[in-house]
Amino acid sequence: MKYVFIAGGAILLIFLIVLLQIPLVIEPLTELYFENHTQLRVNIFPNVEYNFSFTIHNLEYQDMAYDYQVNAYDVNDSLLYKIDSGRIYLSNNQSRAILENYSFGKGFKRAKVTINIVKDHLNITPEFKKKLWWSDPNYPNEIEIHFWVNEVIGTLAGAHPNDDV
Repeated sequence: MKYVFIAGGAILLIFLIVLLQIPLVIEPLTELYFENHTQLRVNIFPNVEYNFSFTIHNLEYQDMAYDYQVNAYDVNDSLLYKIDSGRIYLSNNQSRAILENYSFGKGFKRAKVTINIVKDHLNITPEFKKKLWWSDPNYPNEIEIHFWVNEVIGTLAGAHPNDDV
């Protein structure tokens, strides 16, 4: 009988040790999205300035830095224009909207405007990550969003550069 209690205690101890090694159900993430995404331009006139804004929201459970680039590419993924780039610092659960102005010259026909961010953890390891014994293969260090614009060639009767034709 004594051996049954010893074996039961050993199994319980092993179970508790394994249970302590299971990572917490915390999923750090960063949100990257367009503000007023339904208002994004689809058709634009050359040499007319337009704008949009995007937001970065830090839900990583730690302070983070983000390097962002805003570029325009043609349908073959060749760089057309470098619109903007920068670096921002966000505390946990902090967000920042960034306003971008852009204007394209003639001859681009169709372009993909992309926002790409790269995460910088600032060499900080949160407590919950110290419990993990493996890295998460699904955790992205880069995030990209984009939208497409078409060039309006010539002037259309009654069309104004601020109208979406």
